[in-house]
Amino acid sequence: INAEYMGLTATRLARQKMLVKNLEAVETLGSTSCILSDKTGTLTQNRMTVEHLWYDGQMIKGHNKQKMGNNFAYEYNEKDASFKALQECAIVNSEAIFLEKDAQDRPLTTPWLDRPTIGDATETAIIKFFQPIEDIKATRWTYPIVRGEGGLAKLPFNSTNKFSLRVVEYETPDSHYCIFLKGAPEIVVGFCTQIAVRGSFEAFDEGWKKKFKETSAKMSKGGERVLAFAKIHLPKDKYPPNIAFVCTSKEKLTFPLTNFALIGLISLRDPPRDAVPFSVLKCQSAGIKVVMITGDHPTTAVAIARQCNIIKDKTNEELEEDDGLSKEEAMRVCKAIVIHGSMVAKLSDQPNGEDILKGWLSKPQVVFARTTPAQKLQIVTAAQNLGHIAAVTGDGVNDSPAIKKANIGIAMGITGSDAAKDAADMVLLSDDFSAIVIGVEEGRKIFDNIKKTIVYILSSNIPELFPFLVFVIAQVPLPLSAVLVLCIDIGTDMLPAVSFSYEDAELDIMTRIPRTKYEHLVTRRLLVFVYAQQGMIQTLGGFMTYFIIMTDFGFAFWDLFGLVPIVGVIPGENDTFDVAAPSLGNSNAICKDGVLSAGDESKLRTIDWEGLKDNRFDLRMFYLRCEGNEVVPRFDWNICNVTQLSSVSNAPVCYTTEALRYAQSGFFYAIVMCQWSNILSSKTRKLSFGSQGLSNFFMIFSIFFETILMLMIAFIQPFNHVFGARDCITMHFGLHALPFSMLQMIHDEIRKFLIREWPQPDEHTPNWFERNSLW
Repeated sequence: INAEYMGLTATRLARQKMLVKNLEAVETLGSTSCILSDKTGTLTQNRMTVEHLWYDGQMIKGHNKQKMGNNFAYEYNEKDASFKALQECAIVNSEAIFLEKDAQDRPLTTPWLDRPTIGDATETAIIKFFQPIEDIKATRWTYPIVRGEGGLAKLPFNSTNKFSLRVVEYETPDSHYCIFLKGAPEIVVGFCTQIAVRGSFEAFDEGWKKKFKETSAKMSKGGERVLAFAKIHLPKDKYPPNIAFVCTSKEKLTFPLTNFALIGLISLRDPPRDAVPFSVLKCQSAGIKVVMITGDHPTTAVAIARQCNIIKDKTNEELEEDDGLSKEEAMRVCKAIVIHGSMVAKLSDQPNGEDILKGWLSKPQVVFARTTPAQKLQIVTAAQNLGHIAAVTGDGVNDSPAIKKANIGIAMGITGSDAAKDAADMVLLSDDFSAIVIGVEEGRKIFDNIKKTIVYILSSNIPELFPFLVFVIAQVPLPLSAVLVLCIDIGTDMLPAVSFSYEDAELDIMTRIPRTKYEHLVTRRLLVFVYAQQGMIQTLGGFMTYFIIMTDFGFAFWDLFGLVPIVGVIPGENDTFDVAAPSLGNSNAICKDGVLSAGDESKLRTIDWEGLKDNRFDLRMFYLRCEGNEVVPRFDWNICNVTQLSSVSNAPVCYTTEALRYAQSGFFYAIVMCQWSNILSSKTRKLSFGSQGLSNFFMIFSIFFETILMLMIAFIQPFNHVFGARDCITMHFGLHALPFSMLQMIHDEIRKFLIREWPQPDEHTPNWFERNSLW
């Protein structure tokens, strides 16, 4: 059953664009208490567009020329020297390209804005902005990248350096080569001593630095990703033609990263996915902390985090700026904290570094910005050491250790690397954070539904066990045969148990706090509920039915106790009970010296209650005793209230062992009828049954199935012989158990009501009924 649950859930998640590689991860996802999520493409749409340009000291709206058309009044002039310089640097320093042919090798004619590309979202946005202005191929051909040692003279962007550069052929009177630089504003500005202004260069003094910082901050606060661009023309005397440039790493560069001229800024907007803000709120209501880990600037990260509902209060940086608090005080009192990657990097030098990191993660709202993959691994480890069940998203090769370390690793299906996908337990085929929330809900639902299945199955264990205990201890004819127990366990209960795998999640499933790693499927509270409450109610219903049927067929209630081991005399085949006849009609019974005996000693034995060999004679001729030398009845028999012929022996049921078969059948029918209400009450753990309804068609079908199976066992004669059941009359067909079946439902509804409505001692402590009866 557990495997079926996992398989069904994996299928459901696949429909939601979530590929499950490890089935057990689904259940783990349900216990997740902290989601450490990337920003770009996971929380956001990964559809970047150029929003603003900044050059010549002015911030300009970046309207796309193809989108707005030729007659639109653009704020930028594509013939400006500074704009051209920004365009050259941005295009040459981007590797994204447009696809020219479709899958059938036909030329693509779709507009540039809709044209598929190869490259990351940031560079794709840049080439889609500049392509309508000038063909990017022409720009790159004009300034080809120089070949250096080990390949082209370029240094790709990485999360450690946070910049990329290209050495290109660029002839000027004083230079053969130019270096185009692109990267994080705070990194690029450190390489610059000049700024390009209207085709010339000026000193990058404090005034320009202030403007640069203010503009970058303004863009970032708008949730825009900001890139800075710079260049330097290498002097001819130091860098002659055919010089071998080395760009294999930052440390091995054959030129200094100084005296660059800042060209400008380009900001790009990548709005949150439509469903993400609600999904984050859903996580928070479920007690799941959502932490953003991004390589973006802290200000940009905070802006997006606010749009996604990850951050709601003032951050530590805003408390410093607005309220004048010191850095230490702001970090202590804030509810929302923004941590720069450089702060995480410094922790390794501090003896209590991990405790500091765990303190940051303990804040209600957390964002990590400008982080590296190594720092991400450090953050995941700290979250786990805090006791969190951590789910981590990632897409790059360097994210693999963090994904592997997480309790559940989630890779991006579109932008994710093969290494990340290999390390992950799940793959988001749509790269959408909302799918994680669906996965959490499915994981919780699996845990809930398996619990419900266990409750349903175990509830019938007590009414199956007690008949054997009573048989052994009280020597009562066995109230429920082993064969009918099997009919319940692998017959009537099988489909209803499986039907819980199709049950919808309860309405409150995403408002509960995550379960702890120590919470098991079977708990003390579950066992008490199943065995001491539901199971006992079913047992009482079964025994009520059993004793009523036995008394209706002439057996007195108290006489049933100790009945099994009594030795008597088997009457002759043609003997008939007659109260006036000697030995009550038993021709084999005699009294010798006040002791009951038989002429044939083989006739002196106990009754075979479970077999069929004694099912035709009247037991009133068997259960005898001697008063002196006179044979008299051992018991005061009840009047036979039901005149019925056995479908197997074709003899009257009253006073025969067939009465036990009918009583056992009634006990079996009683359990099935009690399981009707048990399956309905087990649909919810805390909410009323009415809140869940009967939308589970498979469950309705399973109830009909177990009922039809019960009727077949009762009324189809071949089944009577195989399973030992009998065709009870209506009043004996478990109807005496219906009040107990209803009592199960009423008792459980009262329990759930008290869990929901009984006052709590305080805001954080569940009430007594929830602590002691919520299974």
